[in-house]
Amino acid sequence: MIRTADREIPLPSTTNHSFLALEGVDGSGKTTTARLIAGHVRAQGRPLSRIGQHSWLDPQAARVIIDVREDRPHRHDHRRITEAYFRDKQLQAGAIGDLLRDRTVLSDRYIFSDAAYLEVLYGIPARETLDRHHAHGTLLPDLIVYLDVPVGLAADRVVSRGKSMRHYENSYTLDKVSRVYRALLLDDPPPYLPPVHVFRNTAGAHEDGRMRALYRAVDAVAAPGRALLETP
Repeated sequence: MIRTADREIPLPSTTNHSFLALEGVDGSGKTTTARLIAGHVRAQGRPLSRIGQHSWLDPQAARVIIDVREDRPHRHDHRRITEAYFRDKQLQAGAIGDLLRDRTVLSDRYIFSDAAYLEVLYGIPARETLDRHHAHGTLLPDLIVYLDVPVGLAADRVVSRGKSMRHYENSYTLDKVSRVYRALLLDDPPPYLPPVHVFRNTAGAHEDGRMRALYRAVDAVAAPGRALLETP
């Protein structure tokens, strides 16, 4: 049985496919690392789907998230922002559960990113965000891959993209987000946190032993025979 925000649903289906979540500040190299992991998994004949941070399945929640992410003028208070991100991830978790029936899922950010950025940008405690998801039975990944990168390098990578920078893509904010990430995932993790593999994604990481160690961690994930959400 899983509890969603508004009801309880029986879960008769099971899967042995794994759910992997990449986490790290902007500029940590998640997109490239995700591409390499996906190629490694698929080369073994294992189907895999890559997904992004948000589900965008609830129009009202999506509007709030886009407003705050793009720093548009708005009147959303912290409660509305919290509810929007929570609702979006509840729906995202359901979509991931459906995919896990027959494939591995690799997510570029998940609830841990929400927790870190919401604390830094809006003062919403990161543990409060995660504890709420845990209390409501939000699906957790089998492995978190945390891309650990010096903030200066991450900021340089963001600039080198040549794209318009969002209001939080600066070294000052990224440093604060990095500190919250480390506290949440490494220094003072909640008891229910899944295993974390730290990938030091600096120069040469994709060519040396660090990538091989990451592949071993991905291959070693023991996905539980978890019960999954039945599609209503």
